Amino acid sequence: MTATSSISIDFGFSYVNNKVRSAYGFVQNDTWGGVGTPADLPDDLFTRVSLPDKFRGVSGAKDGIIPAYYKFDFERMVDLLDQKFGICGGDGNCLAPFEADRRITEKTISPFVQVNNTFDLLGRRSHLIAGVRYDQTTVSSSSLTPIPIGTAWVAQGEFNVLYSAQSNFLTSKGSYDNWLPAIDFDIEALDNVKLRASYSHTITRADYNSLQGGLTLNRQFGIAGGGGLQGNPNLVPFLSKNIDVSAEWYYAPTSYVSAGYFRKKVSNFINSQEVQRSAFDLRDPADGPRFRAAQAALGGTTDTGRIRDYILRNFTQGVEVARNAAGQPILDVNGYYTGRILGLPEDGLVDFRVGTPFNSDQTATLDGFEFAIQHSFWNTGFGTILNYTIVRGDAKFNNALDPNIGQFALAGLSDSANAVLFYDKAGLQGRVAYNWRDKFYAGGNPNPTYVEAYGQIDASVSYEFRQGLTLFAEAINLTGEGRRGHRRNENFVTFAQPGFARYTGGVRFTF
Repeated sequence: MTATSSISIDFGFSYVNNKVRSAYGFVQNDTWGGVGTPADLPDDLFTRVSLPDKFRGVSGAKDGIIPAYYKFDFERMVDLLDQKFGICGGDGNCLAPFEADRRITEKTISPFVQVNNTFDLLGRRSHLIAGVRYDQTTVSSSSLTPIPIGTAWVAQGEFNVLYSAQSNFLTSKGSYDNWLPAIDFDIEALDNVKLRASYSHTITRADYNSLQGGLTLNRQFGIAGGGGLQGNPNLVPFLSKNIDVSAEWYYAPTSYVSAGYFRKKVSNFINSQEVQRSAFDLRDPADGPRFRAAQAALGGTTDTGRIRDYILRNFTQGVEVARNAAGQPILDVNGYYTGRILGLPEDGLVDFRVGTPFNSDQTATLDGFEFAIQHSFWNTGFGTILNYTIVRGDAKFNNALDPNIGQFALAGLSDSANAVLFYDKAGLQGRVAYNWRDKFYAGGNPNPTYVEAYGQIDASVSYEFRQGLTLFAEAINLTGEGRRGHRRNENFVTFAQPGFARYTGGVRFTF
């Protein structure tokens, strides 16, 4: 220590109580053949909307898409159908009661301590900041889960899960804790040249959808079975161990050049696994004595439409034939009986593939370089900022692999760059920036989504009339650049967003 050395200690404590709720209801009428006739709906319910003009500037917008479509007033449509056909009970109330109500309470305590040290090393001014944070989190996930009571075969290839009016609240709990050290060192190795190095641990918790508890089955399933999801409140957060080094040369009072290298090793990635299982003792109407008897009577056919028709005509237990006002069976376009075939105890169990998130033992490393320059043009007020970031990772998605095989890949990695021209003098500030990001993998497994390279120009200007009073205006995406995304091939476009310039302005007052 020298006479110019100094040490200070910071410490503190934080407590966060975060509550998240996701609830929804569901209304479905199994009227796939429609209800009523076209005459039951007034023409003014529909409005013709042109489509190509909504995608100005997007390649293929004029010749590659339909010219127009008809939209309709959804709320008015529902009211009309409820009045005429009672699709919601005929009382005008089509708000569905909550069938799923998921609530998460996340409590986190985080004490920390940090030591700040300023000293001379080899005669050069240096700073060392070192600290540690302890993070302890408990998760309580409660789920109001509707209770399935049976199944129904409602159409040739469609089966429904039937629910009772009752639901149960099920609660699952999880917890995790982490010690998160961090150290940062810098030294002015030469006059106007600063070197920096840091090491830290950081965490990012799982998304709330993954933390939600409770088993939710898809309301519909097919001849091969159904699907479902089950959250996992015991998920631990992503853990990243970070190294950063950089060098900065301040060759003028407001001008500098910098270069840096970063490396991050990430673990505790969240993957999803599917488990084939039965649930709630639900039975499959297409896997039992009635199905096999119908199949044998029809010469071993696999035509489920004919098999359904035979069961509806020849069985009474667990069978509900749809009938008109005169009591006659309602037939479909093929002349087959319509109605519901309910699952019975002697039928086989429904196979559900239930997806559950879990922390994998896979790790990934990403690293890259950052380059930047800021230069002021003498005392004119004009200047420029240029920077470029290169990012690489060791877990990339391989488009050439079999689509039926899942892959582990890092999402969101791409190079990026910015170029800025600015003016700042005598209270007047102006800025024009071009921001660019290269193509990147946005997720999806086994069907990847790539967001294509994108760049836009932004501008802003402000003037401080007097201290604390500033007039400003901003423009974002001045040239109206659009965005596109695709799957494995650029011709398989998944989204195309037209871009529009956005303008804001106002007065800012600070005191």
